[in-house]
Amino acid sequence: MEGRGGDETHLVDRLRRGDPGAFEELVITYQHRVFGVALRMVRSHPEAEEIAQEVFLRVHRAVAEFRGEARLSTWLYAITSRLCLSRLASGERRRVYEGEETLTRLASGGATPVDELERSELEAALHRAIAELPDERRLVVVLRDLEGLSYEEIAEALALPLNTVRSRLHRARMDLKEKLERFLP
Repeated sequence: MEGRGGDETHLVDRLRRGDPGAFEELVITYQHRVFGVALRMVRSHPEAEEIAQEVFLRVHRAVAEFRGEARLSTWLYAITSRLCLSRLASGERRRVYEGEETLTRLASGGATPVDELERSELEAALHRAIAELPDERRLVVVLRDLEGLSYEEIAEALALPLNTVRSRLHRARMDLKEKLERFLP
């Protein structure tokens, strides 16, 4: 759950004072979102965990420099985004693909096996299509369509002009539409 403006300000004040409970609250409040963005970008649980840890280490070290001009969550997204893009650009990436989630869903029942297979196939195609997007486009898709950030929040988090965010998102969605045409009615 994302903190409200006043709650964020109070949390930042507590963090600046070195309140250990505040840092724990920050991690509990934002860890799933930070990890989710990282996982969708790097597509590796171990790498996403490393990135999430690094995000919170950087926040801990730099909280005194946080000016509060942006929301705390926007600052976290900005740090996460930069770390993900940096990791993706490095030549030392480890690729670990995990199929356990799909197997768990298929075994969970509920829908018919044909329905599950179709849904699983569509979901896999969507994940592949998103993964194949250029990093900058994938990041705006993840932040907008999967994390629900506004265009303005994305522009602020990535330090981009609003029209650049819109343009990248439009191009990304056109790419996805083209890649997923066979699944569309």
